[in-house]
Amino acid sequence: MNQTPGVNVVGTRATGSYPTACVCWNCQKQVVTRVEKKNGLLTWLICGGTCLVGCFFGCCLIPFCVDACKDTVHICPNCSNVLGEQKLI
Repeated sequence: MNQTPGVNVVGTRATGSYPTACVCWNCQKQVVTRVEKKNGLLTWLICGGTCLVGCFFGCCLIPFCVDACKDTVHICPNCSNVLGEQKLI
């Protein structure tokens, strides 16, 4: 693997809910990841759970508006490669 001298690679995947400083494995640049939220399994489970409780009139859509219920995807701002993903479930 071609590594740049003076740059320490701590891990191969970016994780967490906030932007992370890391080295992109594709473009080999030191970057701070761009974070995007996407609907995951937890979002759909909360939606289904609220429907089972009886919240049919729009309340079941609340998890799709709350970022804390969504999965986090870390993307390289230079080459748009996915550097890591944190799934809540």
